[in-house]
Amino acid sequence: MKLNMEQRRIVELEPSGHMMIKGVAGSGKTTVSVRRISFLHDHYCPEEDDNILLVTYNKTLLSYIKHQYQKLKEAEPELESLFQSTSEIKIVTIDSLMYKYFNQYQQRVKTKYETPTAPVENQLMIKAIHQLKEKYPTNRILSPKNSLFLRDEVTWINACNIPDVETYQNIDRIGRATGGSGTPQKLTKNSELRAAIFELMEIFNALLENNGYITFKKMNLLALQEAQQMNHGKYTHIIIDESQDLTKVQLEFLKCIYSEKRHSSIMFVADNTQSIYSQSWLGKGRPYTTIGYDMSGKSRMLTKNYRTTTEISTAAYGLIEHDVNINNNVDFVKPSLIDRHGHPPMYRFFTSSAMQLDFLISEITTLLNDYRHSDICIVAKEKRLIESVSVGLENAEIFSEILNSTKPDFDSNKVKLVTMHSIKGLEFKVIFLIDLNEGVIPNDSLYDLDDEATLDSEERKLLYVGMTRANDLLYMSSVRKPSKFIKEITNDHLRVKRDCTLRPFHSIGIQDYQLTNQLVDINAKEEVVRQWLLKELVNTYGYPLELIKLEFPVQQFSKRGYVDIGVSIFVNGEMVPYIFAEIKRFGAGIESGFAQLTSYIEADASVRYGVVTDGLEIKCVDRQGEVLNDIPKCRPQFLPETKEKRMYLNLKNGKKYSYATEIGDTENMEISDSASGLFVEYETKTRVPLIGNVAAGVPTTAEEQYESVIVLPNDWIASPNDTFALTVTGDSMIGAGIDKGDQVIVNRQNVASNGDIVIAIIEEEATMKKFMLMGDSVLLISENSSYEPIQMKREDVLINGKVIGVLK
Repeated sequence: MKLNMEQRRIVELEPSGHMMIKGVAGSGKTTVSVRRISFLHDHYCPEEDDNILLVTYNKTLLSYIKHQYQKLKEAEPELESLFQSTSEIKIVTIDSLMYKYFNQYQQRVKTKYETPTAPVENQLMIKAIHQLKEKYPTNRILSPKNSLFLRDEVTWINACNIPDVETYQNIDRIGRATGGSGTPQKLTKNSELRAAIFELMEIFNALLENNGYITFKKMNLLALQEAQQMNHGKYTHIIIDESQDLTKVQLEFLKCIYSEKRHSSIMFVADNTQSIYSQSWLGKGRPYTTIGYDMSGKSRMLTKNYRTTTEISTAAYGLIEHDVNINNNVDFVKPSLIDRHGHPPMYRFFTSSAMQLDFLISEITTLLNDYRHSDICIVAKEKRLIESVSVGLENAEIFSEILNSTKPDFDSNKVKLVTMHSIKGLEFKVIFLIDLNEGVIPNDSLYDLDDEATLDSEERKLLYVGMTRANDLLYMSSVRKPSKFIKEITNDHLRVKRDCTLRPFHSIGIQDYQLTNQLVDINAKEEVVRQWLLKELVNTYGYPLELIKLEFPVQQFSKRGYVDIGVSIFVNGEMVPYIFAEIKRFGAGIESGFAQLTSYIEADASVRYGVVTDGLEIKCVDRQGEVLNDIPKCRPQFLPETKEKRMYLNLKNGKKYSYATEIGDTENMEISDSASGLFVEYETKTRVPLIGNVAAGVPTTAEEQYESVIVLPNDWIASPNDTFALTVTGDSMIGAGIDKGDQVIVNRQNVASNGDIVIAIIEEEATMKKFMLMGDSVLLISENSSYEPIQMKREDVLINGKVIGVLK
């Protein structure tokens, strides 16, 4: 449980009231929570009544925390007292803590409730519906068939401690999922339906109470009431793990038992991307101000904080690498890639400024679930462009401000808007580069025919500066006619949206059309869009043309239809349709196409995914109609070939081998010498565990996770018990024939010779490099000129193993 520097800073923060820790999955949020207990106990519990509470959502997580505590105790015996049950430190689930207060409430008022079984609870809900139906005879939602939907809504009202119908009528009902056929997806504010549901809740609660029953959410309300009225003890420090999963009542309860002192603290540890409970409050994107805490300047993030990802750097450098004026400058320095991988830049084209603004509002609203307003910056070439967007954001109630160049306020929790010139030297987690239009960048009205290249270079550098301001995400967009600079960025380095492999639309010449023998009208307006998607399916997603058919026939009862693109795969030796795609002409919209796509999917039971696009918008769905970020790439098992063929580079003898296994059966290998083609016989084999990833670049956290096994001949390894495999995630060893996605075979050892490729552990982070000893220093060298060597003291580097083979 050794902390990295990022985690240690959070653990050792001086308490200053409320704070929030936002961390991605696997970033060490729980480790930080556990370690912070001991830090607070040792340094910020000076008074006799000072104590610490670590509360989590479920028992499974609680068990894991205690497991982490046990490991900490074994590693550091001096902290053993922290694991003993004391009045100073308590580690519990939120439910068990509130149940204790509920029991104290029952004892105080001399009452006894029972929790109803699910059938009893549903029966009482149906009874309440029938009682209320007479008052709202025309309301179709008030029906026993919608009892689960209504019961869930009543549960949400109780979980949010909504005191009256007026509050319920005006509250944002975020995340109201459909409850089935005929039920609403979103409950309209100030509606008769909301009034009816609130009255239904009152009747339902009364029926429960009259029968001696109480629901868990109502139980929590009584626990909150008990905490508000009676002092059963408070906590100086509260750490709330997985706080995004708690209800509003649970959060208010914890706030109620928090003892505010000069040295006290309440820490919310959360990852909204893992919010999976319908009654959660903060997990739906609601601000902490709704529970009385302003988190402006009070939040921390657990993430590797490099300036720019490799993907963004690659795209940005691609813009300038062929500019002679830039590269010939004596002061030009070629940027070094940072081996921190993330999402490629996203590019969108819009036919109007209004469409671009709608996209900004929608995307920023989504991003605010993971980022603060101040993490986001919108950048344009000219001030008039950001002024226009600022008005639109204000109308959409998104807090924003144009950054004042003389007195910039970086502390304000607002989306920043800034010109490309003003952003130089700044950085933000999310950058939107908007209006990358012809006539704007470069501004061709300023062209002097004798100096066009120089002006282009200056404008190109300006765009490069804007692109490299993004820490995590980079969005780029054009309106009506794109800047010529967009074409200079390799399309392979761009994507159309988040978590989607599809590259932006680009026009394809008729001479490059594919499957022309299947075309009905080669000059059809939608054909250029279909050819773009066809090229993406082949080049980006890996589906061979042999598995793709244009105008794929679909039988709809007695009528035969034709889907624009049908992608098939092999299942048990039979070719069956897998993906359907409907195409509309460029910029025509996808609404009608989506309806047609849905009918085609319903007509063919084999199809699993659908795509509809007009070149600007794209929508991916599964068979159930659920919207997806992307469609699956082609896999080896989709193809008629029964064997998966790979290449093995044996670093022990320097030979290459063909390594083939039957798909679905990795135990039986077929090995041949790549040079001679002769088959290699082997008597015994070893199952080498694939335990995780290793970065061929800057170190990444060293974690061993048993994923699968790789079967190899015993002759290829040194010791079966000391051999393991890792998947390569970087590209800094490509010169040694080790590429991203390869699996390296490692012999566990703690010594190495000069020139060996090793797995090195640096402060609990693993990297793969060529080993070179220089006096009392160790040089870890990449086989890629884009990466610089890492020089460390010998005692700071732990050799975990030597690479003896590469399975490509």
